Amino acid sequence: HAQNRPASGRAQIRLESSSSPSPSPSPSPSTSESSPTIDQQIQLKNVKPRTGLAQTLLNFALSSPLWKLVLVPQARQNIVKTAQANGINWTNSYEFLMSQDGPWNNDRGETGTKKIQTSSIGGGYPDFYTKEFHAYENGNLCWDAAIEQELASRAVGARNFPEFGPDGEDAFRESFENALLSLGATVSEGGVVVDLGCGTGTSTRRLASLFPQASKVTGIDLSPYFIEVGKYLLKISPKGQSEGGPWVTTIKNDERIELVVGSADSTGFPDKSVDVVNLSLVIHELPLSVTC
Repeated sequence: HAQNRPASGRAQIRLESSSSPSPSPSPSPSTSESSPTIDQQIQLKNVKPRTGLAQTLLNFALSSPLWKLVLVPQARQNIVKTAQANGINWTNSYEFLMSQDGPWNNDRGETGTKKIQTSSIGGGYPDFYTKEFHAYENGNLCWDAAIEQELASRAVGARNFPEFGPDGEDAFRESFENALLSLGATVSEGGVVVDLGCGTGTSTRRLASLFPQASKVTGIDLSPYFIEVGKYLLKISPKGQSEGGPWVTTIKNDERIELVVGSADSTGFPDKSVDVVNLSLVIHELPLSVTC
């Protein structure tokens, strides 16, 4: 989905890549009191829950211990196998990062986990963000999810773009960047780029390369775990496996990049202070009530 908002100051462009269709806009009611709730909007669209034997079995599996004990480990094993089969050495990269003197080795206990969560977001986390997600019991609020994010991203890219092998993710992200430029995304000399939902900074680093004239490229993510891993990767700047290095991609430190913990709906940036705002691979992961 693309949105171009010309302004008297800097242009702001948002491009969202999503595997899910956007909800159709509802007619604006005359008063805010008459605005239908999300549930009412779904009812008006005659959207019905899935039914049938297959759905019943799926619901049972998701609500049973089978989900955690069998299905989740199996899902993780499958993505690891996909990576290995496409020339992406998941195991080596994972062990490399885990062996580093990062905060995940200094802060693995329950006390440390609570500390990093409560000290990072002033208003706390939305309910949906604290639930199980992507086979991680604590969702994005854990070290394993952060450490494996770039590994999983490479594996998914290779799976979805098999003709490019281990570089499938690059092919996908490059097509996204080309679309961003085709929409007119420009950055003035010394301008600012913001990357919302940046994860460990894969898209942030690519935006920094795409716009070398920018003076600042800020990545914002709700997870302090992802931000800490992203900062550490910039600090150690490992070479990628294609260059004989230990990481899945080559990372170059860029002093213009800043990764911060924060929420996309409250960035603190003044109006018309940013040239390009990027929101990539985020919306399709959110509940409908959050995206509307």
